[in-house]
Parts: sequence; structure tokens; C-alpha cells
Amino acid sequence: MKTLPRLNISYWLLMLMCTTMGELIGNLISRNFELGYTQGAILDVVVFAMTIAIILAFKFRNEAFYWILILMGNIGGTNLADWVTLEPLPKDKTWGLLQPLELGTKMGSLAVMCALILVLVVRAIVTRKKATSGYADQVLYWLAILLSSTFGTTSGDLITNDTPLGAFGGSLALIALLIVVYAGYRAKIISRMTGYWAALVLMHPVGATIGNYVSKPIGLNLGNVYTNVALILLFVIVYLADGRVRSTVGESTGEC
Repeated sequence: MKTLPRLNISYWLLMLMCTTMGELIGNLISRNFELGYTQGAILDVVVFAMTIAIILAFKFRNEAFYWILILMGNIGGTNLADWVTLEPLPKDKTWGLLQPLELGTKMGSLAVMCALILVLVVRAIVTRKKATSGYADQVLYWLAILLSSTFGTTSGDLITNDTPLGAFGGSLALIALLIVVYAGYRAKIISRMTGYWAALVLMHPVGATIGNYVSKPIGLNLGNVYTNVALILLFVIVYLADGRVRSTVGESTGEC
């Protein structure tokens, strides 16, 4: 995407809350509402794609639309990750060849990461050839957001369930890696674009592990509904407290 909201502390706090809410709302759709992983993933991804098409077609530039897409991408990524990694739910068995792939968290994370790297490489080639950001660039940006969210869930579940770190320890380890990325950016060891995508990719599993810790019995066990309500209220507070001008999405940061 050519322009983003201001990449300040509020941006990353809102991004973290969107990743966590996406994890929890995705679980609500596929499990609590019993739609299954296949139907949940198809529904979320189709709605996400249609919303992108509408926003690009009508050139909506308000920052609120950006965050709506971020949240929708995280919801879609969560159900897509479950479809890639988990065993079918009863509802999924009616979908035939579209049943979940059952790759597991290790192979699923590797497959999604390869797809994400491919999209980022293609996007870098596209943006290098164009003086200005076109539709292809923006579509690839949102596809990368969807895949980074998918990777966040697969890798977050891998860390939570298949490593000694668990949800709490995994969250701390990933936050430590985020600090390393930030230090590298401040020291000009890594570029702005590399730092942005590295932080974004790390942010998604952080949101997944925090979501697992807060909502599930392995942690605070607050449940999906109550955790989401608290996160929505916190998101609104942070969004409104950020006194920056949000009349358009692209007032501040340039390209990433």
C-alpha cells in the first residue's frame, strides 16, 4: 500500500489488538458458531477480498477503512491457518476436496511463510517498476497482510502447543525479537521497509499467543467473548486518544 497511518506507538498497539481480536473472532466463527474451518475461511476471505475491491474502486481513504481491513485480514488469516493445519470439524467433512489440509503447525507454518515471502518478493518487483503505487501494489499489500496473519496463527499455535515456551513464554520471546528488530532499525542496520515487515510478521504470532493465553484454559481462560469485548473497548480508547489527524490514510508515512 502506498501510504499508511502514522507508524507511531498507537499504530503498533492497534495492530497488536487487531491481531489478537482476529485470532479470537476467527475462533468464534469456526468453532463457537460451528461453521467449521472450511466455511469460515471461505466466508472470511471472500468478504475480505470484496471489501478491498470496494475500497479500492471507490478510493476510500479514511484511516478507519484501513483498520477495518486489518481486522478482517486477521480474522480471515486465523480461519485460513486453522484450515491449513488442523483436523476437520464435523461441518468440514461435507466439503469434500476442500476439507482442511491437516498439515500441522510445523509444515503449515513453513508453507505459509514461503507463500508470504513469494508475495513480498513479487510486490517488491512491482513497486520497483512503478513510480507510483497502483492497484497491483495495494492488492499485494493486503494479500501479504492476510498471509502474515495466517502465519501468525500457525506459528503462534506452534509456539503455544508444540514448544516448552507455551503461550506466556512464547509471547515474551516474540516481544524480545520485536525489540531486537526495533533496535536494528534505529541503528540503521535494517531498512525501513524490512523493519516494517519483520515487525509485522512477528506481531501476528505475538497476537496469537497473547490471545491463546488470555482466552484459553492454558492461561487466564477469560473466553473469546469477554476477551473480545475488552479488546474492542481498549482499541476504541487508543484510537480516539491518538490525537493525530486521520482525515486520510496517507498523511504521514510514505511507502512500506
